[in-house]
Amino acid sequence: MEAITPKLKFIFSFRPATSRRYAWVDYAKGIAIIFVVYRHVLYGLLYSGVSVTPALMDANEMLYGFRMPLFFFLSGLFFASSLQKRGAADFLVTKINTLLYPYLLWCFIQLTLQIIFSEYTNFKRGVGNYIDILIHPRGMLQQWYLFALFNVTALYLFNHVVLKLKAPLQLLLGLVMLGLIPLAGTISTLSDVMMFYVFFCLGHLAAPYFFQDKIQRQLTSGYKVMILLPFFILAQYYSMEHPEANMYVFSALAMFGALLVIMISFLLAKYQRAVFLQTLGHYSLYIYLLHLGIVFLFRMLLLRLDVQLSMPVMTLILMTLGITLSIILYRLCLLLHLEFLFIGPFKTQAKKRPVASAATDKVSEQ
Repeated sequence: MEAITPKLKFIFSFRPATSRRYAWVDYAKGIAIIFVVYRHVLYGLLYSGVSVTPALMDANEMLYGFRMPLFFFLSGLFFASSLQKRGAADFLVTKINTLLYPYLLWCFIQLTLQIIFSEYTNFKRGVGNYIDILIHPRGMLQQWYLFALFNVTALYLFNHVVLKLKAPLQLLLGLVMLGLIPLAGTISTLSDVMMFYVFFCLGHLAAPYFFQDKIQRQLTSGYKVMILLPFFILAQYYSMEHPEANMYVFSALAMFGALLVIMISFLLAKYQRAVFLQTLGHYSLYIYLLHLGIVFLFRMLLLRLDVQLSMPVMTLILMTLGITLSIILYRLCLLLHLEFLFIGPFKTQAKKRPVASAATDKVSEQ
């Protein structure tokens, strides 16, 4: 029993040690991952034949547009500092380990399980779908984001290091790609890069100004958050009511939403409120990888048992289980030395950095 207790403490001790200076990053990622899980829970219920409350679907649509742009913006924000510390080769290897490797591994695991248990899943898969891992990552449900972020980062790195394109030219390239998205057709490997490249560019462009004390004070203004909040609601409502809006309008509204989330995150980090969001942000990548299977199992259990719950209560239960058990499962994997499920084996040339600097780069590794 004494040997088990420390192991249990390890599994259930969620709270990570985080640099206070960059705590807002985890807050922002924590908010975004909640919205991501919320969407997946709702659509899982919908595809299972459950009648989803229109208000819940409307809330999802209003919160949809800025979630992924926020992740790409944050990655771009830390691009220059991470590249400077690691060098181009190690930077790319790190992205392969933390983005491409888990994407390929978990897509293979997920697709194989979907084929084996096809009679129980909402999406029927076959062996031919393995090619979708590279050609149509959107068919891999939530995993597509990892592939998109890797491709965007790798392309931006190539343009920056090899072609020597300055950030303004990179932004122009991103804007051009937005207009050319229809040419990608059904190849979402291309369309995802064309859609999100501009947000990564904006993050890189904003970095020199973003970390100035004057700008940080502006971002930590509760007064400005209250002023912007009604405009945010109107912008998200407009996006929901006009899904046919062109990509430039969508991108502008998405960036506005991402900025407001960042400002709220600064406030929460400053006053250390809702600390659980910081914890969720720290584990956001692992929640992203693991939650769908957990939600699927408990959704099937609730429906098979015909548990009578209101839609908001069922949604909240599935979200809570999906998020919490994802963290527990990840911690259990660490205890069992199964880190290979989440990070690739490829070695970098750089010497091991001090622990203090690791927190600084944390956001750039996801």
